[in-house]
Amino acid sequence: MIDIHFRSPFAFWTLGVISVILSILSDAGNLINLFVLTRRHMRSTMTTLLVTLAWADLVPPTVASLNSILFYYFLPRMNNSSTFLTTHMIARAIFNGLANVFTTFSNWLIVLITTFRLIVVKQPLVAKTYCNRRTARYAIVIILFLSIFVNIPLFLFTSIRVYCTNNGLIKYYSLGGSPLLRTKFFSRFFYPIMVTISLLFPWLICFLIWLFLIRALRSAQSQLTKKNVNTTFRNDRKQDTYFRITLMIVCVLTVYMICRSAHLLEVIHLLIAPLFSIQQQIYFNKIRIKLYCISNIMLTINHGANFYIYSINPKFRLTLKLYLTYYFRRCRIKRRRAFTLFHLRRKKTNDSLDGLSAQNDFNRSIMLTPSNPNEGNQRFSINHNLLTTNGGVYKQNCTINSIRTPQKYLRQFLDANSNNENSEKSYVWREIEQRLKYHRRNHFQ
Repeated sequence: MIDIHFRSPFAFWTLGVISVILSILSDAGNLINLFVLTRRHMRSTMTTLLVTLAWADLVPPTVASLNSILFYYFLPRMNNSSTFLTTHMIARAIFNGLANVFTTFSNWLIVLITTFRLIVVKQPLVAKTYCNRRTARYAIVIILFLSIFVNIPLFLFTSIRVYCTNNGLIKYYSLGGSPLLRTKFFSRFFYPIMVTISLLFPWLICFLIWLFLIRALRSAQSQLTKKNVNTTFRNDRKQDTYFRITLMIVCVLTVYMICRSAHLLEVIHLLIAPLFSIQQQIYFNKIRIKLYCISNIMLTINHGANFYIYSINPKFRLTLKLYLTYYFRRCRIKRRRAFTLFHLRRKKTNDSLDGLSAQNDFNRSIMLTPSNPNEGNQRFSINHNLLTTNGGVYKQNCTINSIRTPQKYLRQFLDANSNNENSEKSYVWREIEQRLKYHRRNHFQ
């Protein structure tokens, strides 16, 4: 009966089309988050939590999209294959358990992130002592074990069930749950407790923290509007960074509470369903299927919306822009060199002294020419200065002319007098400072 409801046109377009597309976009956004937030100059306590959240948000959309693809696209064509039917039933049972574990993990990570931010806002001195990476890692491990422990009954498979289709011609197998899951104790007590811990408590805690952060955001906004010309740039930048990070967390909380509301209504319906009669349960079952489809889309949006929320931070945007520019530039140079080498190898008869024709000599000179006309002069001046400052001794194996990694690419923008690569004199922070400084000057003129 449930499979018939899921084969309706509404369920197909929501779960089989829209949800799959949103899952792909969500996974792409989370992968970009992992790429940007794991850079060296982005490391902090908050980014440690955000990286863990990105890993947790990768699993539920991927699992849901794989389940929908198997059900809507492969199952109708391979309905006569016993191997595929068995694989599909086992995968669906395991996928549901994994989705619940990482959804619970993601919910409590949101609580942890917002709690850390609330402590930073309300008690800065306490935050310096307790809101560090070590505390964050311990809290992440505790939340992970709590998520697994709460959802352990979903993995209690104690038997193998046999199913038949096509009038008993095709047999396939599935994992059977423990008899404990079908008892009245589980349905009346354990399942409501599990749902309350995994969804209801995180939602209520996030709502309360959201109220406190909204008040802090308003006070920070009023302080930014009362600034005068005598305000130092360092304090100005600190207040602006404080405002942006708090705004980002408030946006994460807002999207979380809106997207989880549909799932919360679905869970409440499941909890109160035994109180209705059988006819009322059949009537509300159709509504629950539609509510399930809508909540699945909202959950996918929640797991993938963090990329757009993180873009509020200019440091995130500039880091992404810097690395994209670097990699596209490297790909363009490698593509030009490969194209030139391809033409060099195609030439079989060469008339020049070194085995190359005049045209290939010209192509080779183009290949070795820097893309920027001023780049050759700059490199010559850099090498000349190094020879002068080091007393004429310079190692030829130095990688000053070969920037292979973004870390080496970033080193040329670091402050030469700074001993810390993670200092605020990095290229990203320097660009942020210049933009904020010019913005403030134009504002007070």
